Amino acid sequence: MLLGRVATAVIGACASLLFVAGPASAVPSDPTGGTAKSARSAKAPSALEAAVARHVDHREQALTAMMSAADEHAAVEQVRAQRLAALGYHGDVTDLDHVLPVPADSYRISAGFGLAGAMWASTHTGLDFAASSGTPLVAVADATVTEVADAGPYGLRTILTLEDGTEVWYAHQLLSLVEPGQTVELGESIGMVGSTGNSTGPHLHLEIHPDGGDAIDPVEWLTGHDLAP
Repeated sequence: MLLGRVATAVIGACASLLFVAGPASAVPSDPTGGTAKSARSAKAPSALEAAVARHVDHREQALTAMMSAADEHAAVEQVRAQRLAALGYHGDVTDLDHVLPVPADSYRISAGFGLAGAMWASTHTGLDFAASSGTPLVAVADATVTEVADAGPYGLRTILTLEDGTEVWYAHQLLSLVEPGQTVELGESIGMVGSTGNSTGPHLHLEIHPDGGDAIDPVEWLTGHDLAP
């Protein structure tokens, strides 16, 4: 009987505690009327969540930059393809790295390399492309402009230095569209056909000087780059 009364008393006490304290999982109230500190901590992002958010943000920024670069590259390639198409090069021009110095079907070869005669001090050191005055002259490859000057018998001459050190001379120009130190791209206009210097009519006198040395036959150099003048 005594044991029963003790058990009844214990059960009653526990019930009183539950009634006063509430469930063990309940968030205690803040005496100031705000949310308890533990609740604030639960709502704030953890250090791991913040790190993940920063990583995602960085990945999104990198992806945006990559997409922007891809769009820019596509635009550059489109401009390049259009420029080469205007010169007579169509289809897949992705691997094209050399072109003729004048547009296709705009010229005829009027004098070859090595000819002798009264027109030249010794022998002809270049290849002549006869064309109408004002016909565009273009960069045969990516290059740096190393000279634009009046060169006596050569008339107005522009020299391009290619990435491998080869010098390409454009002589007898009507005018030049570039200046020393400027970089030019494959097929970019650099001047116009003229008849300045020792010339009897409008034409381009083209010379090729590997590593800036003696002139070689431009036909051999051009055909070596799959070009038929």
